[in-house]
Amino acid sequence: MSGRNDYRSSLGNYAASMRDPDPAMARKAAREAYDASGGAIVLINREWLTNWPDQKQLDLLACKAFGISKGKV
Repeated sequence: MSGRNDYRSSLGNYAASMRDPDPAMARKAAREAYDASGGAIVLINREWLTNWPDQKQLDLLACKAFGISKGKV
């Protein structure tokens, strides 16, 4: 018993899904969803927008799309 390979667990199959999310993979998955849907699906993480006007535009579009009154997003 000299290392971490000595212990086996039934949870080992789930190890890959227990890792922290990879932001680059999230962005890639969002891009692929957009392409595959012909632009019908748009997934945007607010953190991807680096300036205030773009973030505000996202907020305005979200309010409009979801029927949320201003100031609630």
